[in-house]
Amino acid sequence: MAAFRAALPPGTDAHPVAARLCAIGYCLHLPKGEALDPDPREDRLVHIASGAAKLAAQPLADAPRGQVLAFHFAGDMISVLRQSAVESWGNFRLVALTDCELAVFPAEHFLDIAQTDPAVLRSVLARSLQALHRSRTRMMQMGHKSAQQRIADFLVSMAERLAGCTQGSCTFALPMSRRDIGDSLGLTIETVSRQLTELREAGLVATEGRSKVALPDVAALARIAGRQGSQASMTPEN
Repeated sequence: MAAFRAALPPGTDAHPVAARLCAIGYCLHLPKGEALDPDPREDRLVHIASGAAKLAAQPLADAPRGQVLAFHFAGDMISVLRQSAVESWGNFRLVALTDCELAVFPAEHFLDIAQTDPAVLRSVLARSLQALHRSRTRMMQMGHKSAQQRIADFLVSMAERLAGCTQGSCTFALPMSRRDIGDSLGLTIETVSRQLTELREAGLVATEGRSKVALPDVAALARIAGRQGSQASMTPEN
């Protein structure tokens, strides 16, 4: 629970509320490729202490593939629905992209305790709002951005989340596959590969192996993505 305590607002890790929260949770190792099954009785809040995971919806019987709803990394807090809710809304699973260390809490009990400390509750709500903002941004991309803009925006987002980089150059490793990227952006794996090739040829992206990515100029890629008020794109292809 050390990573969870460290993620609490400054000064609250030694507060009694932190001890109460840790007392109701448990640590779990989730190996790469395995899924966290829903609890049969209660919703849970999951803190990723280390590793990377995806929240995925399994495909329906008549659907060719599933959908990646979100990617989550160390420090994220994720809501995982109970079994009955999953059956009503869809077969959602938290799947480890790398080996993950998790802290798992019963959601209702967690919130009952968290609301006794405004700083802790505010921290939980802030993380939830960040996740909601990312989901809304992705929905907007699906309807209004070209394939190249979606890939560029994805890379800019990963630079910010994985490397803390919003300008200049940076290098990071992507824990997800190109198929996962496509499933999160509504693109085929062939389109993802083609757009990455075009960005490489334009000198905006360099790749090494299956996961290492280097961005020479994050701000330039952000403009391609349509951020900062710019709607420029190298190609109109969707």
